Amino acid sequence: MFKAIKRAAVAFLAILGILFIFVMLWPEDEASKVGEGSAQETSPTVSDSSVETSAEASTDAGLTREIDPIYVGSEAKSATVMIYMNGSDLETQSGEASTDISEMIASGIGNNVNVVIQTMGTKKWQSYGISAKTAQTYSIKDGKLNLVRDDLGQLDSTSADTLSEFIDFSKRNYPAERYIFLFWNHGGGPVYGFGYDEWQGEDDSLTIDEMSSAFAANSDVHFDIIGMDCCIMASLETCYALAPYCKYALLSEDFESGLGWSYTGWMRDFEENPGISTTLLGKYIIDSIISDNESDAGGDSACMGLFNTATASSLYDTWKAWAYKNETELLKNNYSKKHKAKGRHNGKGFWDYFDSWMSDDSDVTLSDYYISDVLAMVENIDNNSEEAKALTAALKASVAYYGHTSDKNELTGLAVSLPYGDDYFYDKLCDVYGQIGFDSEYINWLGKFVSSHGNSNYYDYDDFSDHWSGWGGYEEDYGWNGYGGGYGQYSWDGWSDWDDDYGCDDEGYADDWVYDYESELWYLYEGGTLYLYDDETNTMYYYDEDTDEIYYYDDDTEEWYLTEE
Repeated sequence: MFKAIKRAAVAFLAILGILFIFVMLWPEDEASKVGEGSAQETSPTVSDSSVETSAEASTDAGLTREIDPIYVGSEAKSATVMIYMNGSDLETQSGEASTDISEMIASGIGNNVNVVIQTMGTKKWQSYGISAKTAQTYSIKDGKLNLVRDDLGQLDSTSADTLSEFIDFSKRNYPAERYIFLFWNHGGGPVYGFGYDEWQGEDDSLTIDEMSSAFAANSDVHFDIIGMDCCIMASLETCYALAPYCKYALLSEDFESGLGWSYTGWMRDFEENPGISTTLLGKYIIDSIISDNESDAGGDSACMGLFNTATASSLYDTWKAWAYKNETELLKNNYSKKHKAKGRHNGKGFWDYFDSWMSDDSDVTLSDYYISDVLAMVENIDNNSEEAKALTAALKASVAYYGHTSDKNELTGLAVSLPYGDDYFYDKLCDVYGQIGFDSEYINWLGKFVSSHGNSNYYDYDDFSDHWSGWGGYEEDYGWNGYGGGYGQYSWDGWSDWDDDYGCDDEGYADDWVYDYESELWYLYEGGTLYLYDDETNTMYYYDEDTDEIYYYDDDTEEWYLTEE
């Protein structure tokens, strides 16, 4: 996390290099744009050549100015990543869990950041001698997968008790300054939930209300991120259920390809700097997923979002107000869109595997799913009313960072479940939503969708997907997501003052800036340089990793200067 601190003093000279060491985390290819529709697009395009020239001139002239330095990241020295890995048919048939474990081991993680993995739910593990006869707990350290607990029995990975016990074990045996939790397996959306366990019944799954109860039983741990390497879990409902237990949720609105998450890069970065900003770590994870799907033969259309859970309550309230207002239109047409599962890829026998995939009848190994994207509905039904503006602002505040592959897409980050013509789905929905705290009025209102006459009139989103260009276009009206759950705040005049110096495009926006609401600073890594902007003091910084020095831009002289000498 970034933090503004007191005025510079000579005593900080030795500290600054340490504070900015996380710059080494950025890989060389991070400067490239990996997908369209990035959540933060409110920033100047910076010219590296002009910066280097100015910096060299100021250094040669011996010019320095007294200015507040800034921290990058937090001061955390340790972290624990808990991975709830239900291998299921993904491991039995394709070894995907083993592949991801290999990616984790390759990162070199395990000294500063603990990785604790619980293996369950599959009848055949392909690698590392993992037992299919019993659940086990492993850790990663020194480039190895180390067995920590054996003979746990065939634990039910779809049970809240199993989840709760794993969290409790991990926090007691691997205490750290910060925590991340990851679910690994199939996802069936917020109603059906997580996890097809090959040792359990096909109807068994871990629902979001059961997740909530397990996290509540371990409320002494508050996670920086709860993420799901699972399909179709990015929804208003999931964020609402997880909100009390984490700062951010990292979820996919669409089906994931067989590549799933890409673990090596971000885990290496986390190991090197366990104090890395949470939003920056989330950006690393998302960018690596999108990049892999763009470049790997096994990739497919992909989207992933980092969601600020502090907004979950306002998002729920504004959604209800908008939805009630537009009830007639919502019931007249079916505003969901069918998305197909993308299959799994293990590098060989792909089509043979695809033909056999999802041969079971589990609700969480779906071959297709109807997704109702919240913003897409707003933009196509009503985007001018006060209710629409409030809902859009709440969405804007929720989406901290969003990545999507470069293909056409109508998904904008978060979905909501509307049970068009599906009484079985609605019956399941009632139980889950009641347990996570949704009010009975809303749950009863959703019942209208089961018998609505518009069930078969699917709305055509093609025009929206052709023209939607990401969240950047909403900045002027709704601000960025940097106010800790607030929305409708836009307290500065944008980047117009920087246009001449940095060559902004006609709208004054460029891609890949990220705002950290905890520290109220922007950051960008471009062309091998880390740029920072503090809008409170209207100061632009950049870090020269070759000389381990920090420069700031002086508006009066239009030159870059060292923050300290």
